[in-house]
Amino acid sequence: MQENHEVFLGQKESVARYNLDAKETVWSTKIKGTPTLISTFKGYLIIQGLNKWGTKYIVHCLNASSGSLLWYSEEFKNIIVPHFIADDMFFLDQKGQICKVSLPKGQVYFREKFAGAFRQYTFHLAVSGEDVYLISKSKTLLVDKSNGSTSKIKGMSDFAKGKISAVCGNNLDQISNISSHIAAAAQSGGFVAPMNGGANGGSGWGDGG
Repeated sequence: MQENHEVFLGQKESVARYNLDAKETVWSTKIKGTPTLISTFKGYLIIQGLNKWGTKYIVHCLNASSGSLLWYSEEFKNIIVPHFIADDMFFLDQKGQICKVSLPKGQVYFREKFAGAFRQYTFHLAVSGEDVYLISKSKTLLVDKSNGSTSKIKGMSDFAKGKISAVCGNNLDQISNISSHIAAAAQSGGFVAPMNGGANGGSGWGDGG
């Protein structure tokens, strides 16, 4: 089967799926604000951006195949770096809390604190296999995916000599990880969505719900 060359394009108040071979728009969907970061996982399209005044962050989730809106939220106050397991998204919010959100419905399952006000910012989120970890120089925590509670993993403290500056598991949307810093600074620039949704994202063109 011949591969189609397609991309997702974001501009003020809209996102479109565009076929580069046919030079035509497959679908176009209106959204709130201006996209600054677009990423895919399975059949989901996650769009992050700012409202028209540049004062609020907005997250949209669309069905990548049809362009239909699944949900949007203004609850998260920063650009997030999404990590995926099945149909759920895990990330750290602006308060350093561990969060779990349903990709099909946008339901927030939990937003949980796991360390003190200052120490929580020394942790990095990583997904390996089907497990979620919070890793710092001093300790590694295993996250209970059902409720966000954490337990310390013995023998995993002080294994690094210095402060840990970056962590990567095997279920991270790599494009989001790289681009989140750019997007946070750009505020209004557009980004083309990745075609493969990261390490385990698949083609990105399947059904999202």
